[in-house]
Amino acid sequence: MLLCAACYGGRTGGVNAGGTESAGDDDDSADGDGSADDGSDGGTGDDTAGDGPNLDCSEVAAGFGPMRRLTKAQYDNTVRDLFQGAVEPGDEFPASVIHEEYSNNPAANIVSLSAAEDMLIAAEYAGVQVVDQIEAIVDCAPSSSCAESFVDDFGRRALRRPLTQTERDALMSAYDSAAAEVDFADGIGTVVTIVLQSPQFLYLFEPGAEEIQPGIVALTEYELASRLSYLVWDTTPDETLLALAEAGELSDPDVLDAQVQRLLADADRSGPALDRFFREWVHFDGVAAYDKDTDAFPEFDDAMSEAIDQELSLFIDGVLGSETPTLAHLLTSRETQVNDSLAALYGATAPPAGQWTTATLSEDRPGLLGRAALLAEHSTATSSAPIFRGRLIRTQLLCDQIPAPPADAMANAPEYPPGATERQRSEILMAHMNCGACHGLMNPIGLGFEHFDASGAWRDLDVDGSPVDDRGEILPGIGGLSGEFDGLPALATMLADDDEVAACFTSQFYRHALGLEVSKVVPCAIEPVQQAFVESGGDIPTLITALVGSDAFRMRVLEGQ
Repeated sequence: MLLCAACYGGRTGGVNAGGTESAGDDDDSADGDGSADDGSDGGTGDDTAGDGPNLDCSEVAAGFGPMRRLTKAQYDNTVRDLFQGAVEPGDEFPASVIHEEYSNNPAANIVSLSAAEDMLIAAEYAGVQVVDQIEAIVDCAPSSSCAESFVDDFGRRALRRPLTQTERDALMSAYDSAAAEVDFADGIGTVVTIVLQSPQFLYLFEPGAEEIQPGIVALTEYELASRLSYLVWDTTPDETLLALAEAGELSDPDVLDAQVQRLLADADRSGPALDRFFREWVHFDGVAAYDKDTDAFPEFDDAMSEAIDQELSLFIDGVLGSETPTLAHLLTSRETQVNDSLAALYGATAPPAGQWTTATLSEDRPGLLGRAALLAEHSTATSSAPIFRGRLIRTQLLCDQIPAPPADAMANAPEYPPGATERQRSEILMAHMNCGACHGLMNPIGLGFEHFDASGAWRDLDVDGSPVDDRGEILPGIGGLSGEFDGLPALATMLADDDEVAACFTSQFYRHALGLEVSKVVPCAIEPVQQAFVESGGDIPTLITALVGSDAFRMRVLEGQ
């Protein structure tokens, strides 16, 4: 790994389909070869081999928990839920700027001056709606006592805990001033505007309760309710969670476990939240029609772009809602949903226009990695780009880290003969003294996807007219999984059967849950969760339940320890 050098380039920015600004969208290379200027994030892959902080978990297996700002998705969901859908959040709240990280990572949500202004506008937008719909939002007769009741109730739900006396006094003072100047409705709207731009609302503050041991605090009941709700529902705790927190019951392991099951069972809320994790895990930002060369792929139009995006969510939902919601099923299942556009791409029977139907795809297109969305995302405008696809496996499923490319990567790129296949390009690249070490970790894996072109469609012939050669190999990295394979089905089986992949998936979900950088992953804190996940056969609901019940989730290491 230390020998990795040139030929591995960077990425450019964009806005992804989920409303997060991405600083890591694939940039098409000048010649479409997916090599010299294809992307790297400089090592965003996780590492479960023990390179994280050297903390002692002999007594309490706690981990880090940075203060996290609400993402746009979380803000939008929270505003809607606070007002039971009567108030729409609008588009002003700033999106999370991500570079192949999880969108709740603190670095993705830094508040600049312009972002602060957008938050102010977003809060005012909600406040105006409250004023306009005051009778639907406040169910008591306009009065000072009614305002006090609203401040107590709304403050508790918005800040996810009871107000302090200082907070209550400040909000009532703001109400009194606005109501005296205009009217009751304006006073309530002013309170809402203030709360929705307050740090106590925008951030998940977790000062914790007592220290379990020096440098480690247990979360309060209310903090635990917020962690759980924003993990599984991407929104503020509901009344059930708040009531349990108020009663001091949520920290009871049995009660907490029951609440995890309750939240997961609400697929309308847990589905989108988990879908966001899977999309960010596999770095899917959405593939617009203009991202593909129209001459090479005329069938990749807006309808196809929308179809592959929707199918990805339908596929994930189908696995999670099945009788075997496991990682192995996610990586190998051939059952998905298709509309007329996707049916043509997949060679399935097409439903009537505008409808979706269940389809069982061929053995050549297994699981998540066989979805057109991922194949199209991890390619260029014209090329299958084995580097992208191999890098996805290496960093996100094997948790290896790929070093950042040197500044002179482009200048050191090798030359390729005209009409070279991706396998020929990869062989030249891996033989290059400054490129081979890093590309050897990625390209041989990506070559196993060669039966799929840049649009995600199957192909039998390569660019030179020869039969596609989809032999691949996982060369040894940080973990122990390695070996040759023939095509995507064999690769999917290798990954699905490997405990290290399950451990990596656990670590990725842990990072997603708490917005952690790789450097903040405490290996010994996550090991019990990894063990539970492996022993369950890779059952994803078990992973979530085990994580929520772990010390790593219920406690927090104080920074600087």
